Amino acid sequence: MSWDGDTFTELAYLGQAVQAIGDSPSPQEAARLLCEVAVPRLADAAAVYVEGEARHRVDPARRLPHRWSGELPRGPELLDEHLIAVPLRAYGKPVGCALFARDRARPPFDEGDVLVAGQFGVPAALTIFHERLHRQQLETVEILQRGIRPESPPDLPGVDISFRYRPAAERVGGDWFDVIPLPGSRVALVVGDVMGHGPAAAAVMGRLRTAVQTLASLDLPAEQVLHSLDEIAQRLADQTLTTCVYCVYDPVLRRCTIASAGHPPPVLIGSDGRTEVLFPPRCPPIGLGRTPYETMEIAADDGSMLVLYTDGLVEERGRDIGQSVEELRGKLSRPAPIEEMCDRVLPAVHADDVTLLAIRFRGIPSEHVAQWLMEPQPMTPARVRGLVSRTLTSWGLEQMVPVAQLLASELVTNAVRRTSRPITIRLLRTDVLLCEVSDDDHRMPALHEPGLLDEYGRGLYLVSQLAERWGTTRVAGGKTVWFSMQLPAETASRGP
Repeated sequence: MSWDGDTFTELAYLGQAVQAIGDSPSPQEAARLLCEVAVPRLADAAAVYVEGEARHRVDPARRLPHRWSGELPRGPELLDEHLIAVPLRAYGKPVGCALFARDRARPPFDEGDVLVAGQFGVPAALTIFHERLHRQQLETVEILQRGIRPESPPDLPGVDISFRYRPAAERVGGDWFDVIPLPGSRVALVVGDVMGHGPAAAAVMGRLRTAVQTLASLDLPAEQVLHSLDEIAQRLADQTLTTCVYCVYDPVLRRCTIASAGHPPPVLIGSDGRTEVLFPPRCPPIGLGRTPYETMEIAADDGSMLVLYTDGLVEERGRDIGQSVEELRGKLSRPAPIEEMCDRVLPAVHADDVTLLAIRFRGIPSEHVAQWLMEPQPMTPARVRGLVSRTLTSWGLEQMVPVAQLLASELVTNAVRRTSRPITIRLLRTDVLLCEVSDDDHRMPALHEPGLLDEYGRGLYLVSQLAERWGTTRVAGGKTVWFSMQLPAETASRGP
């Protein structure tokens, strides 16, 4: 070994240098230290290359190139008497290389110098490898989150929706939101936050979001959705807590039901501009088990707005969160279009993920809703055909009358056969024509293609063939069967 000084001193220096490189917080810092510990003690120039580019160079005489991607064997080698090449490998995988050059006036490198150069490269390679692995994991989680987080909410009647999502710097977490259409033009609004960060939190978030969508499709009450989600969370991940707020808005009744599981309180902006922090019944986060959940119901006047968010929007180290929520309420009290308002309340700097979901309630005009309660009698389907005809004519939808009459009477006929209590029929005109028939029979109809000699089963088959969409939903006390039809183009363009 051609270093100056005694062997003991040089070995001590080597140990300190290797430890310093290994303790580097970043690949850039590791590359800098590697070059600086080598020059001038081992070499007169040094450079670290990652993906062909020089990550760091100490090269006063400019002996080394800015790019280098030469083929190297598995270990350090002398390219010539005054140039050492060190492949940077971690766990058998190449991550870069380092070059060391010495002036011709100095003695050439020997095998001891090659060994020392190789020792410098080991901790640098590990630092570069783990940084690259961390970056790949973040990219994987971000792809996962993009795949399971909605890109934009659906365009639904009776509501204007805006959202913002900002991930924490260099970390991905378990925030999510959803806007889920429900029968009767109602809509479920969800914001949740799985505690923690990284792939584990993102994976739990994806599972819980899917579970919420499934529970919402069953049209369960808000408190039952959270209770069922709590049971699911315990099976999915032990000791993982999740806060969640689940709301159901009915644009016909203009009411909103809210259930919260340990989540930051929503803010209501009234149609008159007054703001109010809402406090649903206090319930613990999802994941504790055997927890009853309760709801609150509020008036959702046309023009009012509900703001849901995760704690990243209001949480600040060393500051009372109640004060931050009150500050948010103050920002929301200044009138602004919904998109501008969302941009205004986002923090410039945030340590945690931030999710914001704002919903402006518009309602469905009462003149675009028709509802009847009728006894299940043999003449009921014929009466419904007449009511559908008169209603659609008054809405300017005469050309839809024949098909809508047929499909509505088929659903009513099925209900008459199955129940002895009054049947509810409802028509709604939004961006589509929606017809719902509800009865107290819990048996769900099954669709099948009828044979030539079948006496029953043709009604639902006709509905499936002629309606744009159709479905069945369990409701408290029975079920609802519904279908929707597109409005004529000239009518749809005018709006309801």
